[in-house]
Amino acid sequence: MRETEKVFLWIIKIGLWLIPFLPLYVSSSMLFPFITGKNFAFRIIIELIFALWVGLAILREEYRPKLTPLFKAVTVFIAIIFFADLFSPNPYRSFFSNYERMEGFMMLVHLYLYFVMLFSVFKRRDWLVFFHTTLIASVLVSYIALLQKFGYRVSIQGGFRVDSTIGNPTYLAAYLVFHVWMLLLLLYHYWKKWWLEIIYALILLFELAIIYFTATRGAVLALAATSILFAAVSVVWWPKVFARSGAEKTDWPWGRKLAALALALAILIPFIFWLARGAGFVQSSQVLRRLTNYSFQEDTIQARFRIWGMSWKGFLERPLFGWGQENYYLVFQKYYDPGLWSQEPWFDRSHNIFFDWLVHAGILGLASYLSILGIFFWTLWRGIRKNVMPFWHGLVLSCMFIAHFLQNIFVFDNLNTYLLFFGFLAYGGYLSSPTAESHREKFFAVKNYARAYALNAFLIILFLIAVFPLHLNPIRASQTLIHALQVYQFQGNMDQLIGFFRQALFYNTFGNTEIREQIASIARGIPGNERFKPEEQKQFIEFTIEEMKKETAHSAKDIKHLLFLGSLLNRTLTLNPEYLQLSQRILEEAFRLSPTKQLVAFELAQYYALIGNGERAAEVLYKTWKGDPSFREAGINLWIISILAKKSDIEEEVAKLTPLEKLDEQELFRIGQAYQRVENFSSALPIYAQLVIVSPQNSKYHAVYAALLANAGKIKEAKKEAKEAGRLDPEFKKESDIFIRGL
Repeated sequence: MRETEKVFLWIIKIGLWLIPFLPLYVSSSMLFPFITGKNFAFRIIIELIFALWVGLAILREEYRPKLTPLFKAVTVFIAIIFFADLFSPNPYRSFFSNYERMEGFMMLVHLYLYFVMLFSVFKRRDWLVFFHTTLIASVLVSYIALLQKFGYRVSIQGGFRVDSTIGNPTYLAAYLVFHVWMLLLLLYHYWKKWWLEIIYALILLFELAIIYFTATRGAVLALAATSILFAAVSVVWWPKVFARSGAEKTDWPWGRKLAALALALAILIPFIFWLARGAGFVQSSQVLRRLTNYSFQEDTIQARFRIWGMSWKGFLERPLFGWGQENYYLVFQKYYDPGLWSQEPWFDRSHNIFFDWLVHAGILGLASYLSILGIFFWTLWRGIRKNVMPFWHGLVLSCMFIAHFLQNIFVFDNLNTYLLFFGFLAYGGYLSSPTAESHREKFFAVKNYARAYALNAFLIILFLIAVFPLHLNPIRASQTLIHALQVYQFQGNMDQLIGFFRQALFYNTFGNTEIREQIASIARGIPGNERFKPEEQKQFIEFTIEEMKKETAHSAKDIKHLLFLGSLLNRTLTLNPEYLQLSQRILEEAFRLSPTKQLVAFELAQYYALIGNGERAAEVLYKTWKGDPSFREAGINLWIISILAKKSDIEEEVAKLTPLEKLDEQELFRIGQAYQRVENFSSALPIYAQLVIVSPQNSKYHAVYAALLANAGKIKEAKKEAKEAGRLDPEFKKESDIFIRGL
């Protein structure tokens, strides 16, 4: 092998060994610091080492991927996702995603190249280095989580759950679950080195503790289930599980009994905690309380079921290739279940591995993904049967992937888990290959060296050209966006604020959507903001409206953006006569795209109310409220608009299903004010009667209640309430006395 090839090989390997440290990287200079920096760094590293690998693969057969069933399955999966994204309603979003996720085909194709290079380049010692690099990274990640647990670092999520540099407790747990099983591989490999065994065992206990501190039920249940499976297989096939170097038996006679004890504990411990879920020691611990309280009636679980129902409808509409990655918003808005009103307003995933791929890539995408897992398991057990792989490795890797799959029934992958998923997928493929340790070095004709190096040079130049539009410009756009947000937060002037936003948009990247969303978010607080002059307020509002018009111009519209624009137009109708028609068009289009989404109906009804069309506003809100009458805010809004529009039939229907004693002070006050505006004093009377119960120290409520009582001819009660108003507010005493004398 020439020196140049050796240098290339070492650069490739070092790049692949560096990637496991990416979960530690937090890019505070960019938006979504736990996501963006990791992904950009991953893509740049992969592209650079791939440019070198191609030349190496041309020169030497040993560095080309073997066309195994597993490699073919992964390749077919990537190809299907490519076509699903290409023919999606919004292919640009499918390919490039956004800052919040940094996924789409861009992530997937880089993961594929990562898999190909691991599968082609790494030999036995390389894999051991890889395991230890990712182990060191996981220990550092866990250590930072421990600092959070004891209050030395603040968790981004807040609360009692730790998230470390991963940025999310659930993702942290999923990331560590891979390492739990990997540590079992290392314990097996180094079984003769007692000091290493102690280190690995301590790390295993440490990372299990961190998983516990994440309070992630899916990860804990997945570990419990796969631990039972592992222990059961160990009991039944003990001689094979613990045999070394292909031997058929182990010389540890007590092993099967210990495995049986482990199996019993794996079953009993979770069962005992579940039985004791109401005990004081469980309820006093936030982590234990969360881990042991399971119910299908829980809001989060019910929300998952509703989302899955929406996803199924979306799949039936586009069953073959689905909607493309990152286009779940189209399914969400079209098939929105009104029962989700109590959850976060926007979902971009099904939160289920089956439905995610059904929506993203249809039945072909799901089938190809499941085929990867099926072929992977088949490959492992074929390797065991042929004595190519130890039984222990096959069992541990199977449990690892089963645990990951079980978690993904309620969550989804991100870069941190994808790196491990594709990494161990490549390792399983390498391990089960009969030629895993083959070091064939077949040279081609000398002229192929020139071709290989020329291709290397071409790919490196291509990388240097593409790195700007694909990576560096989006990075600079994100950093500029952070500067804009800092200007707003730290009292900068309007010219600086708009200037930074324009500069961020100037890069014209996939981050434009996020930039405009941030502009729209700030615009909500601009009207009436005393920090800015009226002309500056108008300037920013006009800037925002123009940018949001661009964002809503394409065919695959996101109602979130329509809602942002319509809401801003509703608040600024007086600034420009054109806004009146624009607001109606935007909000009616949003309502057409998502007729069951309550937030859209609220804003459209607000528009109709502003232009004096209370009857139409009531119709919109009534349709929304009937979707799920348990949504109290929808009921209150409908009650108020039906009062103002004098739709007594709707008013009575809502009032019957909305007991006054369940309403809070603000809700009661809004309803009471509406009755006062239309001079329906008899209906306002019970509202204020409840208000003085809810807020007995508010003198104004007592005063209005006194006036309503007097109007109803209840003089004695009116005097009593007037006296109470004067007692609560001495400044009101004189008015109170005059009122009482008038009675």
